[in-house]
Amino acid sequence: MIILDTKEDYKNYINLLKSKGEIISLVPTMGNLHDGHLSLVEIAKKKSSKVITTIFINPLQFGKNEDFASYPRTMKQDIDKLKKHNCDILFAPKSKNEVFNNFDDLKNLKAGPKGNILCGKIRPGHFDGVLKVVYMLFQLTEPNLSVFGKKDFQQLYLIKQMAKKYFPKLKIISAPTIRTKNGLALSSRNLYLDKTSIRIAPLFYKILLDGIKNLKNSNNFEETIKYITANLEKNKFLVNYVSFMTTELEKLKLNTSERKILLSSVKLGQTRLIDNIEFN
Repeated sequence: MIILDTKEDYKNYINLLKSKGEIISLVPTMGNLHDGHLSLVEIAKKKSSKVITTIFINPLQFGKNEDFASYPRTMKQDIDKLKKHNCDILFAPKSKNEVFNNFDDLKNLKAGPKGNILCGKIRPGHFDGVLKVVYMLFQLTEPNLSVFGKKDFQQLYLIKQMAKKYFPKLKIISAPTIRTKNGLALSSRNLYLDKTSIRIAPLFYKILLDGIKNLKNSNNFEETIKYITANLEKNKFLVNYVSFMTTELEKLKLNTSERKILLSSVKLGQTRLIDNIEFN
């Protein structure tokens, strides 16, 4: 695996790959890699001839009192994992200047109304920051395809919309959420869970599944949201939101045939968890 940490070296290597006609896939991450990230690398390998993973903890997507300083940094372990999964190139920028050279170019790049609901409502500006870093990585890499997980469904949706506008030839691949045997969606922030919380956390997914069953019986979104919220709170989750929407992040109408999604964010102790379930 080739490891690059400057924009200049990275761009030169990308140009070399392109001159050889390689099909390039990009897997952007913030490191602290787990099996969810590595599943994206595996998908990328099947769809391309060269897989690039990036590790960059993007300061723009962290709010004022969020965990940028304490976000897990595990570069040595991450490199070992990527080598085992035969990743071809790792771009790990040594500073933010290797990614963001001119913020003025990005000031008009906004997530828009659908970036201000759900997680965007509780983390103002978060998705603007996400789109800025992904835009720059797309611009630097010019990949043929890029792979993102469905666990961060709102993020995935907004990246798809941004790519459609600015990188129309780029294919965005949606990858399934990877879970532990007891159902907990894998996340770098799961490391923050203490011994008590790690036992409670898998109930999050189970309660959401139970909520969808409840909806199919009641056919009442508002009542089901109350039912899910009460069950979460009973199990010590602090609920940020529970929401039923279309997969286009639009408000649902009763008896619609559109594909639906249940999205939720909770806090367990000091740890924020998100999850979602698509259904018909």
